[in-house]
Amino acid sequence: MATIDVSNRGKRWSETDSERLKTLYRQDEWDLVTLAGEFKRTPCSIWSKLMQYNIISEPEEARGYDLYIDQYADRYAALPPKPAKSPKEPGPYSRAVNDLRNDIQFLQKELQEIKTLIQEVLALVTT
Repeated sequence: MATIDVSNRGKRWSETDSERLKTLYRQDEWDLVTLAGEFKRTPCSIWSKLMQYNIISEPEEARGYDLYIDQYADRYAALPPKPAKSPKEPGPYSRAVNDLRNDIQFLQKELQEIKTLIQEVLALVTT
């Protein structure tokens, strides 16, 4: 019994791989363990994707689920945690939003000062 390479565990699925998964499961009738090996992911991520696409409604419905439970489940119980995602650099959109927030705060302060000045002028004019 070989160990399944799960080097893609935790990575985003590409649209191509997602479509390929659907085809291989539905049309080519690949089982869970074979798909996990092909996509270098855990069988759990395979059945999760199949459930996301409403191809199956329970993990137990996945073709090859029994084989996975019988032969492979113990190998994944002790997997190290997924690598931490590195923090993303703020993109141009995030920077633009932050700049706008700063501008709004500045303008709010300016408007408050103008309001105070108008109140002072009105107080002088009415007295």
